[in-house]
Amino acid sequence: MPTAQTADTPTRAVRAEGQSLWLDYIRRSLMESGQLQRLVDEDALRGLTSNPAIFEKAIGGSSEYDDAITAFLTEDPSMDAATIYERLAVEDIRRAADTLRPVYEETGVDGVVSLEVSPHLAHDTEGTIAEARRLWDAVNRPNLMIKVPATDEGIPAIEQLLSEGINVNVTLMFSLDHYEKVAQAYLRGLRRADDPSGIVSVASFFVSRVAREVDHRLDERGLTDAVDFDGSDVAIANARMAYRRFEEIFHGDDFADLREQGAFVQRPLWASTSTKDPTRSDVLYVESLIGEETVNTIPPDTLDAFRDHGTVHGQTVTDGLDRAEAVLRRLEEAGIDLDDVTETLQARGVEKFATPFDDLMDALDEKREAITAHLPDPISLHLHEHEAAVAERLDAWREDDFACRMWRRDPTLWADEDTPEITNRLGWLDLPESMQEQAEEITAFAEDVHADVDDVVVLGMGGSSLAPDVFSKVFDPADGCPDVTVLDSTHPDAVTALADDLALERTLFVVASKSGTTTETLSFFRYFWDRVAGVTDTPGDHFVATTDPGSNLEEIAEGRDFRAVFRAPSDVGGRYSALTPFGLVPAALMGVDIEQLLDRAWAAEAGSDFCVEAPNNSGLELGAALGELATAGRDKVTFFTSPTLESFPAWQEQLIAESTGKDDTGIVPVADEPLANPGAYGDDRVFAYFYLHGEQDRDTIETLSALDEAGHPVISVRLDDRYDLAREMYRWEMGVAAAGAVLGIHPFNQPNVEAAKRLAREAMQAEHGAGSDTHTVAADDHDVLERELADWLDAADETGYLGVQAYLAPSDETTAALTDLVTALRDATGCATTLGYGPRFLHSTGQLHKGGPPNGLFLQLVDAPSGEAPVPEADYTFAELIAAQAAGDHQALREADRTVLRVQVDVSGLGRVVDAVAARGA
Repeated sequence: MPTAQTADTPTRAVRAEGQSLWLDYIRRSLMESGQLQRLVDEDALRGLTSNPAIFEKAIGGSSEYDDAITAFLTEDPSMDAATIYERLAVEDIRRAADTLRPVYEETGVDGVVSLEVSPHLAHDTEGTIAEARRLWDAVNRPNLMIKVPATDEGIPAIEQLLSEGINVNVTLMFSLDHYEKVAQAYLRGLRRADDPSGIVSVASFFVSRVAREVDHRLDERGLTDAVDFDGSDVAIANARMAYRRFEEIFHGDDFADLREQGAFVQRPLWASTSTKDPTRSDVLYVESLIGEETVNTIPPDTLDAFRDHGTVHGQTVTDGLDRAEAVLRRLEEAGIDLDDVTETLQARGVEKFATPFDDLMDALDEKREAITAHLPDPISLHLHEHEAAVAERLDAWREDDFACRMWRRDPTLWADEDTPEITNRLGWLDLPESMQEQAEEITAFAEDVHADVDDVVVLGMGGSSLAPDVFSKVFDPADGCPDVTVLDSTHPDAVTALADDLALERTLFVVASKSGTTTETLSFFRYFWDRVAGVTDTPGDHFVATTDPGSNLEEIAEGRDFRAVFRAPSDVGGRYSALTPFGLVPAALMGVDIEQLLDRAWAAEAGSDFCVEAPNNSGLELGAALGELATAGRDKVTFFTSPTLESFPAWQEQLIAESTGKDDTGIVPVADEPLANPGAYGDDRVFAYFYLHGEQDRDTIETLSALDEAGHPVISVRLDDRYDLAREMYRWEMGVAAAGAVLGIHPFNQPNVEAAKRLAREAMQAEHGAGSDTHTVAADDHDVLERELADWLDAADETGYLGVQAYLAPSDETTAALTDLVTALRDATGCATTLGYGPRFLHSTGQLHKGGPPNGLFLQLVDAPSGEAPVPEADYTFAELIAAQAAGDHQALREADRTVLRVQVDVSGLGRVVDAVAARGA
């Protein structure tokens, strides 16, 4: 029996314990890039299992199969999706099998690649046998495994195939009963074989799905806090019991005769071993199930996590068997039938396998259509003289293995090895896949509350509110679903106007904060908690929290009996959190299909994955373009959209500004300027146009063409429907992170944000009120306004930008007046001009203003609110809070040596500011 020993990496230490690691992932670029061979060499990877979902996303999200599909269609224009899939799959499986062949020759049991029969044959014995034989002959490699489900109809197929010498990976096993049937089928099949030696089989026993289902049933019965175990304890105990039975069968009399004939044991394979619960270790099901003669098949992100921080403590699969038995006993005493859990999961698993397979067929049909119709790519980059620099950057990234290093959370892409907030801020990379199961829970919750709710209000700031705001404006509520409104203004007029407009007894509030300590969010919560408590004795029923595990908000939510708490992954920063519960919960509540959102983002993930080398990696291509353009002086990315997507640039604004605006460099996102002719712009611009298919208008297209012809870089992005929004969110997250490497900055921190918060706290304590000693110009003082505006504008640099910071109550009327002001400023100076409502922009572009390029000029607009709006459970009002935030940011800008002019104005007086700008321009 192996013993625990030291190895250079946890992945090799596992091998020393007699366990083989296989990768649950296959696509062409894995082999072509050399990454599969690298995993074999560096991590002692022993095998591969194919995954239709990965294959589907690779086809839909990248171009790596386009040439092959084009060749097939040239050969036979009528070739259907199923035939295309099989030919592609057979080619990929052969390549992988050939790469792994030395491992197979060395071991006889590893170095194998699995290919599944159609999941629609799960209940068809003869159909399964026929398809398995055909695939075995088509691939024609001895280290192939055919994957067959352990359904009642699959068991006799497994026996028959093994008897014919066909290697079988038995899948969809969840219980000891499933395991027993599979093991006995293996024994019968080998005894019927002419020569049982050399036949390879694994029994795939699923783990995390058991954990999720048990957790759900415990929660459903209100037992989560009443028992001393959780779903993971049950899943691990269940697997350990299966391993004990494996030892009894294969190291006892049952297998003795076959062992003498040279037969291999049928190894248990631990499947579904990525951790779904963000509060639990991401390597829990790897570390807990290490054992001799076992396999663990894991996705790339779990492999990376285990390599990075996994530990190996010997034969853990045999640890604590008494505890395992006790856990299963207590589960039964709690009234949860494990047999029902596992039978439910197997039935559901057949469906879960069928859905991605059907999606794969749909993706191939769409790819067929796109190729035969010669449809353009959704994104086009017209970079002009900058193309060479971008190509050189992509070549350098390919040589540096940039994509793989990013996925392995290598901090040295951006900073020194020990720099904080890098390795623990890259959880967004695999969100589209890792959030799938939590999305099911979120959707179920949303469906449960629809009948009780007419309005949903998100209380949050920055990354906690911007994605919900975009979703609420891009999508319409589904039938019977509530409207979603986002409150991210502390202006008392905005807060009270919203409160007066709501039927509180039919409103659900989503309190959103990663840390749970955000001043604005807690102030909103206290205000509306007080209001709701005035109309119901159970105010907690009207509140939901989205937050990080263990946060202050989680404690508040549990203490006040919120209707639900959704915990987001703690390794995802706010501006990268659109596809966590922060964005998905509000979207689901308004009836958006969040699983489809994640699927579209997953396609983008597939196009930017660890094995997709530059220049074919779509996220890195965008990042190289943004970074090189900024380095060349084109550091103002100016956004325009078709009508449906008008809110999208506000989300991109935070992503770009907060990620890149530091160390006196950065990219300035311009989200609110109206489109103009080329003469209005300097040579510091890049234009990005997002449009929903069918919404392009002739004037916009002609103007963008003129900008392109004038030599301005233009990025055009087509969304075929609203759900492609998630695809672009992911692509731009990847692109902005990569651009940070070009700029030489750390894209995941925000070092200058705290200054404004500190100064706002100090302003709250000012003797005569916040801002009382801050120089302020009154808009109705015409002469002074014109003079000071002129002096302020005289400081403008043609390579700089202007920022309008409006600490006013947001409204359509105010936004229209502010847009006129932005246009006037741009036209008077030729400078890029940005716009933000305060304090919202503090959580978006505030980092850029104080830490980015030191050539920004800022116009701060403040007013006199019509009321105070006291904040319950606090010693301040919303009027005092927004005044302190404005004063604090003003002081922070001054301390950062920025030029700032502060003007007192209400919405009716904004026209006077526009006139003063025009007068200076004249």
